[in-house]
This record gives sequence, structure tokens and C-alpha cells, in this order.
Amino acid sequence: MKTALLNLFKPSLLAAGIAAASLAMMPSSAQAFSILFGPDSFSSNPTRTGSSAKVDFNFSQVGSDVLLDLALTNTTGQIPTFGDGATESTLVGFGFDILDGLTFAYNPLSSTFTQLYGNSSLTSQTVLGSATLQPFGTFDVGIRSAGPGNFNGGNPQQGLDEGQSTNVSFTLSGANLNAADVESEFLSGFQSGTLRVSTRFQSVNAGERSDKLLGGNIVKRRVPEPATLAGIGLVAGVMVISRRRKAIKFA
Repeated sequence: MKTALLNLFKPSLLAAGIAAASLAMMPSSAQAFSILFGPDSFSSNPTRTGSSAKVDFNFSQVGSDVLLDLALTNTTGQIPTFGDGATESTLVGFGFDILDGLTFAYNPLSSTFTQLYGNSSLTSQTVLGSATLQPFGTFDVGIRSAGPGNFNGGNPQQGLDEGQSTNVSFTLSGANLNAADVESEFLSGFQSGTLRVSTRFQSVNAGERSDKLLGGNIVKRRVPEPATLAGIGLVAGVMVISRRRKAIKFA
């Protein structure tokens, strides 16, 4: 009987063990925020073209580093029109400042934002030049879709058309980093303007036909903690075991 019970519980116990191990290995997520580039942003043009974007910032702890996952979405035509009323555009560049004391390593993942610009002293990777977007100045880091030219001009290709999105990531390194603290300091910096953030658009079907937007509406949001998700898995495993025990008891 003991052998039968052990064999019965083995799959559930194994699943619970795997869930517990996964919980220990998972990066711990902090709070996140989004920046909405649009009618609340400063434009490089006298009148905003109507181009818009959303960038989600998600921070997680990976060992002693912090992983910054960025989700970029071209929202042109997806929100109420403003400015010159653009409904089409291509998002080709994104630039931002980073906190003092941090260095970074960029990963374009499967995106077309393969060109890296910025302050070469902040990364061991090769940068193609400064991340300058006039009239807003030079940012610590900038990424751009493939194509000839530089971060400020040229003819980038394979950007994000209206409604399209992609993901990239940055590994942030420094002393005694904590994902929640890093997220909070980035949020505070963007809100106060001590850190700047900008998007670049081309192929706009209104106004000046291109646009650069500085800053925007910042929206706080929460992301599910991996610990919570793993905990749900553990609870589910316990419930399975409990039901099986009841079945054996009344068999």
C-alpha cells in the first residue's frame, strides 16, 4: 500500500519540486512603467505631426545585475489624432539617459533595432556614434533600426509601422543594484526631467513628414511577480495531491 501511495504522489511531488526550484531561479520582477509619446510630448517640429508611441519599461533582478526589458509600440493612428493628424508613420529610433554609475549591454533580441549609439564609456560594446537627436541634444544611449545614416538622420529601414511592436533589452550593471530601486530612480528621473527619453519617426503621412518626440505621459503599472506565479503552481500541485488523497480515502 505504501508503495502504491508513493507511486501515486510522485508526479505531483515532482511537479511541486520543479516549481519550487523554478521559483528560486527566476529573476524577481519589480514594478514597471510606460511612457506614452504623443500630445503631451515636446516635438522637434513647430507643430506635432501626430506620430505617437508607447514604450514599456520592465525591470528584473538577474544576479547582481538588473535586466531592463523594453517593449516598443508605434501607436500612430491607434490613439485619437492630434497635431497635424498623422495616421501613418515608422518608428525608427529610441534614445534615453541612464542613471549615474551604471553601465549597459544591449541585446536587440529578434528586433530590427540592431544599431547601437551612445556614450562609449558606458558599454563595452561597439557604438556607431553619439545618440544625438536635434534639437534635444545627446542621449546616453540610442537604438535605431537598420539602414544608412546616423542616429539623427539618414534613412533607417525596417522600423515599426503603425500598430507594430517589438522588444529589446539592456543589462544594467553597477554596485549593489536592486531592481525595485533602479526602477524607482529611473521613474523619478524621467518624471523630473533629469533623465531624458525620446523617440524618432520617419515616413509620417502628415506635417513635416518626420518627427522627434521628447518625454511624454508616464503611467505606473504593476507586473505579476514570478514568485506569485510560481506560488500559484505550488498551490495547484497541493490541490491535486489533496484531491487524490480524498479519492484514495473513499475508494
